[in-house]
Amino acid sequence: MNRKTRAILSLAVMLSLSTAAPVWAADVSPAPQVQQQEPEFVTTADQAIRDIRTVGFVDTDGSKLKAIVLAYDRPIPAAAVDASTFAIEDYGMTLREQDLTQGTSPGALKRVYVNDVPDTDAAGDKASGSYVILEVNTDYQTGRFPRSYAITMYAGVTQQKAIWTTEGIILPSDQAVTNYTKETYVGYNPQTGKSRPPESYNYAKEGAYQIKGIEEYQLHTIENGTAFHATHCFDEANGKYWDFDLPYALYVPADYSPQKKYGLVLHIHDAGSMSSDPRLTLTESQAAANYASASFQVLAKKNGLDGVIVVCPAIAEFYPMDAANPHYNLRNWTLSCAEPAIWELMDAITQQYAIDPDRIYGSGQSMGGMTVMAMAAQRDNYFAALLPMSCKWGNNFNKEYPFNGTSYYSMPADGKLVWQKDSDGRPVDYRNWFYMVSDDNILYLNTEQENTEYRVLYDDLAGAQVPRRDLVLDDKTTASKRDASIRRLVSEPNETGIYQAVLTGNVSHMSVWFYGHGTPACYDWMLKQTRQTEMARPKLPLNRPFALADSQKKTADHIYSVDRQDPSKVVYYPTGKRGAGTEGYNSGVTALGSAASLSPGWMPADPAPKAK
Repeated sequence: MNRKTRAILSLAVMLSLSTAAPVWAADVSPAPQVQQQEPEFVTTADQAIRDIRTVGFVDTDGSKLKAIVLAYDRPIPAAAVDASTFAIEDYGMTLREQDLTQGTSPGALKRVYVNDVPDTDAAGDKASGSYVILEVNTDYQTGRFPRSYAITMYAGVTQQKAIWTTEGIILPSDQAVTNYTKETYVGYNPQTGKSRPPESYNYAKEGAYQIKGIEEYQLHTIENGTAFHATHCFDEANGKYWDFDLPYALYVPADYSPQKKYGLVLHIHDAGSMSSDPRLTLTESQAAANYASASFQVLAKKNGLDGVIVVCPAIAEFYPMDAANPHYNLRNWTLSCAEPAIWELMDAITQQYAIDPDRIYGSGQSMGGMTVMAMAAQRDNYFAALLPMSCKWGNNFNKEYPFNGTSYYSMPADGKLVWQKDSDGRPVDYRNWFYMVSDDNILYLNTEQENTEYRVLYDDLAGAQVPRRDLVLDDKTTASKRDASIRRLVSEPNETGIYQAVLTGNVSHMSVWFYGHGTPACYDWMLKQTRQTEMARPKLPLNRPFALADSQKKTADHIYSVDRQDPSKVVYYPTGKRGAGTEGYNSGVTALGSAASLSPGWMPADPAPKAK
């Protein structure tokens, strides 16, 4: 370095320090140090920062940034940095107060320390290290999950004060170092059949972040050639059969042995995370991370299992079936070929691993919950327990009837994928959904007045009441309080095996699975269930034709919808006649590709709905 350059840099250091003094150990004064002795080396943050990465985890409301890791080209003294040294940007800081259901200051810089490895450290007491760790506030909860885990993992950092090291001074910079790129997302609106307006997001670059809690899942993808190849899968939307590759994530306990017995959990994501990337279903809620956690595996062992295997299929919104169908729509899972593909995947896993057939569980949220519930009717007492959250509970309807010009076709009960007989060997019709699942072990979580149809039908037709308990959510809500409510609920006498927890207060559609999977008592209940209890429990006598009662009940439970423009216009679930069944009863349906719908109890003679 020549004399002129050295003089300019020294002057720059002094000017920087005069406006932003660095943090030093208590017995060192930085200004005299500069005056008495010229630093051996002066550089800028742009040159000294080698890399930026982020560390996240899966919280109750999905993947969440925990820390930003700055890699410097030299050891940084712990005393040389603090929160005022840096300015940050991250996804949490973009959230508004109305986006939160709990907590404040999301993503705000909370703690700064150094480390000798690129990871967080609970103690944070290293004297020096080449990595500066910037931990952010994670004590908050949102009402919705963003489009991708990569959005939650983006970050940018600006070093805004000089840092003194034994190898010289690192000057601040006006430029942020980032780990992301800005990308455009174009979603699909299933009601209109058209694309949604473009949305712009910051996406963390692949390899520039890690999300803890899901590392032990094996990713079976189309890209790496390990996706499950499903064959001859029937699609109820058009009556065709398809062969295609189904991506999925699989967790197998590290101590797995074929000589032991394991439970199996099928967990299915919601429609907002439709993708061929299995990591989306691992990160949109805490479910997958919880099922693979040590605490869940220990709980399984306390309940007589040697552990639990977890499978999480990834359903893409559009799939390139063949040259004639490069964008085949799989959105309607309970109708599409994705559902029989999941059955084929389940059969393959139960054949490959030592699975206890009495301990297979179904878990899903929103459309994923609808899917596991539809599957429960197709194989009587296949699942030992179901944990559906924030989903439409029933799906009875006449599939021969054309909606908006589109005909649905009933999936064939072939005795293999869809069973033709119940657990007692008697012929059954899986489309009489309310009858088929009336003996199942189900813990159903939903928001207030969201789909009470099954409660209405069971009470009106068979006089069976499903135990229900409200979970009031506010800023004082804790997991222990929710646990206590769930334990009280599932301890109530119950002739059906079905329980309903209703979340009220500051909640949204997604809040149900955020809080539900953040309530360990739900898992405690689930792992205590076996299919033997279902097989020993009689179904409700609903295997007979539906008939209307003489008068319509107009209680709160019977409300299906209220016109927003005219609250006096109320549509009710039809009141069934005591002693009748649910054969021929039609749940409310929405026509494919439109917002047109038929209200509950419609008859095949009703006029076809028109698209709006």
